[in-house]
Amino acid sequence: MKTAGTKTAFSKEGQREQKRLAVLQIGARLFSERGFDRTSLDDIATELKVSKRTLYYYISSKDEILFECSQLAFQYLNTAMQDAEHANVERPPLDRLEAFFRLNAQVLSNDFGACLVRCQNDVLSQESRAVLHEGYKKVDFAIRQLLKEGVEEGSIKPCDPKFTAAAIFGAFNWLPYWHRDGRKGSYSEIAEQFLTTLVDGLGQRN
Repeated sequence: MKTAGTKTAFSKEGQREQKRLAVLQIGARLFSERGFDRTSLDDIATELKVSKRTLYYYISSKDEILFECSQLAFQYLNTAMQDAEHANVERPPLDRLEAFFRLNAQVLSNDFGACLVRCQNDVLSQESRAVLHEGYKKVDFAIRQLLKEGVEEGSIKPCDPKFTAAAIFGAFNWLPYWHRDGRKGSYSEIAEQFLTTLVDGLGQRN
């Protein structure tokens, strides 16, 4: 049986996590809009209407914010990959690719996804960079495997999975830059245009 004290502890911990997430979200947005180097903890504190001292209750440094924001973005991307696979498990590889990149556009439309592609992680420690590198590798490997599978079963034109995956990610990672410049068109609308080109370009004609 949970005691009142236990419930209170869980409640406080939940509130702390919500506030910590708010710190990360504001950090991600400001990093994307202004750049990591041009954003200070004072800027983040001002946006949140708290003191800089209060921030240290939730995070230890600006680097930690960038690392955690990037980790969250990878969690969303991995979830998108799993959702695309589960919803299209019987579909050809090209259809599963299309489903993933449609969800990928949604990830890039949020603050964490935009922060991931707009901020360089070379400011982080070697250990943190290594963790993020594994995140990149996991998603990239999954896309390469789909491309390879599609080529082998004939639904995708012969291509080098490594370079093809890099080209597709490069196109989609450009989405946050497009919107930063005030261009019109929602992420989903632009993604559909990209996907039309992707499917027409990779699809094997019968």
